[in-house]
Amino acid sequence: MEQGIYQALMSTGAQLDNECRLEPGLGVASWRNRFDQTRYDKPGHHTLSVYLQGGEQTERLDGPCGRGGAGKVCIMPAQHQSEWLIRDEFRFFHLYFTPAHLQRIAEQACDKEGRHLELVDRTFIDDPLLSDLVRAQLMPLDWADPLDRLSLSHGCWLLMLHAYRHHTRAAAPLPTPRGGLAPAVQRRVCDYLRAHLDQSITLSELAALAELSEYHFARMFAQSLGLPPHRYLASLRLARARELLAGDLPLAQVALLCGFSSQAHLGNRFRQAFGMTPGQWRASLSSSRHTVA
Repeated sequence: MEQGIYQALMSTGAQLDNECRLEPGLGVASWRNRFDQTRYDKPGHHTLSVYLQGGEQTERLDGPCGRGGAGKVCIMPAQHQSEWLIRDEFRFFHLYFTPAHLQRIAEQACDKEGRHLELVDRTFIDDPLLSDLVRAQLMPLDWADPLDRLSLSHGCWLLMLHAYRHHTRAAAPLPTPRGGLAPAVQRRVCDYLRAHLDQSITLSELAALAELSEYHFARMFAQSLGLPPHRYLASLRLARARELLAGDLPLAQVALLCGFSSQAHLGNRFRQAFGMTPGQWRASLSSSRHTVA
């Protein structure tokens, strides 16, 4: 995980609940802390922080007045300095990303120079779209599960795009992509997904395969296939599971081959999608074959 704020928290009384590194320079972490004082001194990365629970008695000693609280957002640019006093227990989410990630958005999505971009230092602001994305979509995911990795990656890029749009000085407007993926690109991406169902996949991998920015790729993929990449991948994994259930492989092996972390995980997702467990599905196939015979 990134040096700077992450390491500063590790050296204090903060407790790390979860973390995931998605690619060099891009990662997430969830923390809890209580009765502590923390100083951040010129980290080499940007940090986007969302308070998940508590924090009403947390204050920034060197910054604007105000207190934290569930849903509050802080944006800490690279090279900023800040000092924080924590008087109660609270939980919070961090997204770590580099200035190069904002530069990529400007240059690849907008075809504009990105070296001049400046992320704004903000403390305890209300940003419902950003907060809701973290609390309702990213925190419920299993960050260690390959099945959820593309959802997590996609969500992190949405957070960075939002920060680019609303909290970055001199940011060029994001264009509206028109049309979907070229047929050859669509086939290349879909073939890659089918060949890697049992592996972790990120949005950056797929965008690079299509030779597009993450922003353009996600939108054009959805226009072409009717689903965002992570939901399309989930549908492929479930379809493959149904195919394998027609055979006699153990359910645990079916789960692993389709990218599910366990037989129980496959069972939960399968039941949500089809209204029955994998075992019940297999039994129904067997019953149908016997009836036909």
